[in-house]
Amino acid sequence: MSNPESVKFSTSPTEAVSADSELVVFRSELASYNPTSNKFVRINLPVADKSWIDWGDSVLSLKFTNRSFDDTSASTSESAVKTQLSNLIKSVSILSSDGSQVEYVNNYNLISNIMDDYTMGENHKKGIEQILAGGAPNGDPNGATEIAGSATTAEADGASLVMVDRLMTGFTSGQYLLPLGYLIGQAPAIIIELEDAATALKINTAANTNAAYSVSDVQIRAKQIRFNSAFNMNFEQTLAEAGEVGVNYITETFLHNQGSLNSGVSGQQNVPFSVNPRSAKYILAAMRLESDVLNKDEFSLGVRHSASCGQYSFEVAGKIMPSQPIDISNTNYSQAYAAVLDCLGQIGNLSHNTLITAGTARTLFYSNTQDTASKFVAGLVLEDFNSATNNVYSGANLSTVGQMTFRPKIDTALSAAYRVDLITSCDMSLHFTLDGKMYSVK
Repeated sequence: MSNPESVKFSTSPTEAVSADSELVVFRSELASYNPTSNKFVRINLPVADKSWIDWGDSVLSLKFTNRSFDDTSASTSESAVKTQLSNLIKSVSILSSDGSQVEYVNNYNLISNIMDDYTMGENHKKGIEQILAGGAPNGDPNGATEIAGSATTAEADGASLVMVDRLMTGFTSGQYLLPLGYLIGQAPAIIIELEDAATALKINTAANTNAAYSVSDVQIRAKQIRFNSAFNMNFEQTLAEAGEVGVNYITETFLHNQGSLNSGVSGQQNVPFSVNPRSAKYILAAMRLESDVLNKDEFSLGVRHSASCGQYSFEVAGKIMPSQPIDISNTNYSQAYAAVLDCLGQIGNLSHNTLITAGTARTLFYSNTQDTASKFVAGLVLEDFNSATNNVYSGANLSTVGQMTFRPKIDTALSAAYRVDLITSCDMSLHFTLDGKMYSVK
């Protein structure tokens, strides 16, 4: 019997590099945080000398405590809330060992909700995500388990729940081992900004209730890797040869812009924004009622609205993209849905699923009725393949592009103001140099 053609033999096989791995826990500086007095959670990363961090299976863990209350009665059910871990995070910052900012993701919770809706199936949501991070077992945020509030008429600890989730940043993407043990200076750090309670929580009874919460025991768990001395010497030689540029890793991050649509407008609208990455992969535009964003009685993160948008396009560098605007209606939503899936590289994946439906309340993709809760976002693809697997820049170069425009066509005059969130996915290059510095290029 002949050997398969793929079998290869060698008299001098290359030996694997020996390494030790251990699970490490990085804890927040303070024991407890809340969005009204100390909302910035700092987690230092004191990695051991010449060690690497594997973010592949890393998780953020915290204890959520509902401190909401009814100021007229001690009803724990009226002040019960629904939420999930990602809703609590307004922004994430990554600081290098010299204190410089390497990455900043604003409106993290909205971006995370959109990514969940379009990249996660219901089986995963109810079997894994809900158990780990709270929230609903499907795409409808109203299905989340209620967490009871305070049994007083003033802010105090109510029920609590420990939540665990991945941290969705380019720095913690898990695509590569990061040589954080080679940095010089203070420990690098992750800064998490907590979201306002009225935005992060959906309270059970709006009347006479006050939304509040705290988080405690905040920690990040990750694997720390130590290679042998021979490997360390070779890596330091590589750093020396790389010079000031250093070695770099290509990952993905998100840039956020915000615009608005005024009450009473209709027809073609222009929402200007400006973002200048060297390699932009796609742009998503989400619309929400402005009054919902800080409304304790609304799911302003888990659902969006269409603002009766019947057509949309973008203007980039003086060019309308796509070449023909995308029409959308209650009977023609597939093209717009395909555009979003194309942005996320999912349209050709036959095994892929989402949390989107055609017509179920709060999970439907689109409704032309302005204030109907839906998952609608408008998408524009700016690249043709996934650069994360090619270690090269592949997106559109927007570094010299000035103002851009999102162009929704509003079918019915808006009865209220809408917030427009514009999310740009871009390649980010993380650099490490021999003098112990880490910096990023977007």
